[in-house]
Amino acid sequence: MNSIELQIGAQRFILKGEDEEPHLHEVGEMVRRKVEALKKKNPALNLQRASMLAALDLASQLIKGKKKALDYRAEVVARTTTLLDRVEGEITKP
Repeated sequence: MNSIELQIGAQRFILKGEDEEPHLHEVGEMVRRKVEALKKKNPALNLQRASMLAALDLASQLIKGKKKALDYRAEVVARTTTLLDRVEGEITKP
């Protein structure tokens, strides 16, 4: 198991996971930047509230990304089916 140490605000965290360290660093950095951006917009936010808002925003982005990927996949399948039908039509012409 890999682990990294990161600091968000005045807090230090140990992030552990099966993923490679570069991925853990990227995850930690993304969260840190999101929390710091929220605190910069609203300095009255404490770390806990800023972290929860960051989590909600990142979850929203994830859900939108998944939907976009599924929509794209459906479009690719539809176009592929249309092309396959055309090819089969050309092949079976007398």
